[in-house]
Amino acid sequence: MTNEIINNLTRNNHLQRLLESFKNASDILIVSPFISNSFDFFPFKELKGIKRLRLVTTLKPKDLDQYSKVPFFKNLFEFCNKSKIELEILIENSLHGKVYISKYDNGKSEAIITSANFTNNGLRLNNEWGTKITSNEQILELENGILSKVILKPLTEKDIDRFIELIAKNPKKENKENPTSLDLSKKIDLKENPFFIEKNINYWLKPIGVSGDNISWDRVFDEIDSDLHFSKLKPKGVKKNDILICYAVGHSNILSIYKVKSEVKYTGNENDRWPYFVVGENLTPYYGQNWNSQGITITNEKNEVIRQGKFNVTPSGKNSFGSLMRGADKLRLTPEFGEYLINKIAKIDNEIKTKANNVYN
Repeated sequence: MTNEIINNLTRNNHLQRLLESFKNASDILIVSPFISNSFDFFPFKELKGIKRLRLVTTLKPKDLDQYSKVPFFKNLFEFCNKSKIELEILIENSLHGKVYISKYDNGKSEAIITSANFTNNGLRLNNEWGTKITSNEQILELENGILSKVILKPLTEKDIDRFIELIAKNPKKENKENPTSLDLSKKIDLKENPFFIEKNINYWLKPIGVSGDNISWDRVFDEIDSDLHFSKLKPKGVKKNDILICYAVGHSNILSIYKVKSEVKYTGNENDRWPYFVVGENLTPYYGQNWNSQGITITNEKNEVIRQGKFNVTPSGKNSFGSLMRGADKLRLTPEFGEYLINKIAKIDNEIKTKANNVYN
């Protein structure tokens, strides 16, 4: 339930409200694209009951923000190590929203959703407004939504020390148009399971389009979710949380990757050519905007995996896409090949997303 508006027009500003919210919290999540240049701007030492602190922020390439954030990260690690607080620093370069979540040992929680960044000006001086919610169900949904978009591994203190060395070797340039070429985000690996894919699900190749009516090269696949259709035979084996790796009939380029978010549905029209469908959550919308410039086809990826000889492409071991070429509406893949494709597309998606949200590009 929303029960409070927060602003910086009174002494009970964002800084005071956050301190009040955080003081007795055992678990804190700070989500803010920008953070203060100074670690001392916020009284972390007053947070006596905190056991876990998570920070989600950006670390954009060619951005001077890298030079101030890395020392802040180091100070935060030092404070948490000394105070025996579990710390997790997460990088998400398309982040724009600001959210502050506090969880308490009595099971209650609250979240402040606001325009205010985690900076001195943002929490005290800028014209900023926010609202507080206290519904555990809404807060959990909000938290899961934020964390589901983070596909890079959490930063370790060793990562931070390595970044400090890289910064020392790459000082700021005087040229204001391109003040730095530093790109620390490239040094962060993808998570082993970047999209929180569940165990015991199936991976499928799913054709889009039909022979004689190929997907046009200028079509984009960046919708948040889409109805993905199958033939007149109800698709056996396709279930919620399965992964559909969709490719274009004809030129075989991978278009985007989807997670099944619904049971199999029926249009109710027996004259439909593709009457069965599922709702798919688009996991790689930035790639889906740019698939036509990537040149990634299912045939080339299959041939590369077979050449490497590391694992099979299909569960049968035949490693053939023959049924798809004969008009099948799906083909099951091995988990190994499915994960291989996901990691490749996810990495490209993240690179495109970072570039699209970087003011210096």
